[in-house]
This record gives sequence, structure tokens and C-alpha cells, in this order.
Amino acid sequence: MQDIIIKIAKALTEIEHEKGAFIVKCLVARNPDDIQWDLVLAADWFDENKIRRLNYLSEKVLCEFDNDSISQFSAVITISPDSELAQFLIKIQKGYNLHYGKRHASEQLIINTDNKQAPMVLSLVNIITPEVA
Repeated sequence: MQDIIIKIAKALTEIEHEKGAFIVKCLVARNPDDIQWDLVLAADWFDENKIRRLNYLSEKVLCEFDNDSISQFSAVITISPDSELAQFLIKIQKGYNLHYGKRHASEQLIINTDNKQAPMVLSLVNIITPEVA
């Protein structure tokens, strides 16, 4: 799991340098019995064309994935920053950041919630990734 977090965090940092900040960046698992992670993102800069937006994000995020990483991953999901899910995930991110601050990919905690859209959440805000040699 640490490997997938590092790959996604590095890709998201690169995208943020190019396009701007994400308002929401979380991994969400909808089924605790068969954990497949969705990358849920929200940003003000998202292209109106959903296909173009998802193609861009998928190319940037998934390009470094090996078979093991792909087997743990389900989808890239983009949401409106104003959506109910985004507001819920923003609260999770802020609370996580307040309590834990910057942390290494190996120090991630999965948050279990009562939200049917996001029963398991892993915040990708303020992750320290190893530098590429």
C-alpha cells in the first residue's frame, strides 16, 4: 500500500505544480471486504470536458503503476468541490492534517466512516515522499 501512496502522491504533486492545487485528494474504498481504492479528486481548475479531464489525470497518475499497484486500484473519480462528498472529504482532510500534519507514506492511517460513499478514507494531503535519486 505504501508504494501506491508514494506513486500517487508524487503524481499529484507534479500535477499541482502544473495546474494548481487540489481541494480534495483522497483514496476511498467503498467495500471493506474487497478493498479497491478510488482516487477521489476535486479542483477548481478541472476541465469542463470530463473525458479530457479523466484522460489527463489517468495518464499522469497511472503511468508508474505496476501490476500490483493496478490490482489495488479501482478508478480516478473527479467531483465538484461543492458536492456533498467533497465537503465530507474536506472535513476529513482538515481533521487529519490538524492531528497528524505532514507525514511519511508509511505513516498513513485509514479512517473508517459511516458515509456510504466513502466508508474508508485515506487522505493524501501533506504526504512526504522519498526523493527520486
